[in-house]
Amino acid sequence: SFGQNLQFLRKMHERMTQDELAEKMNVSRQTISKWEMDSAFPEMEKAITLCKLFSCSLDEMVLGNMNSDNEAYTNIRVKMVPSFQYVKYVVISGEPEDDAKKHIYDWAIFCGIEKPEIIGWDFPFVSQEQINVYHMHGYA
Repeated sequence: SFGQNLQFLRKMHERMTQDELAEKMNVSRQTISKWEMDSAFPEMEKAITLCKLFSCSLDEMVLGNMNSDNEAYTNIRVKMVPSFQYVKYVVISGEPEDDAKKHIYDWAIFCGIEKPEIIGWDFPFVSQEQINVYHMHGYA
């Protein structure tokens, strides 16, 4: 349901509280609670804002079941490191993930980085469907 999806996405988004979401949406915490219990629904403008905030489509939010045992939705781990370099790399191939990992690893070795590690992803311009269904992402 819409409410279950909203609650799921809110918790996946850095364990956001109802108060935090209410502040972002300029509504009360009670309004968020009603949305999550499916006892009220947001105005279209607010629903679209929610979808932008959580990078999902209105169809996914209203009709989907994001709370199922879907491996595509996972918690995000943040790892702090003293310093790092950012690499942008795009490739189109049969195995783009493996190709990108190898390219970035080789580049890191070339730059003198001992034991390079992929520490996260950054691909801000893909839809939630592309991320969850097609496992598209970039590496940093």
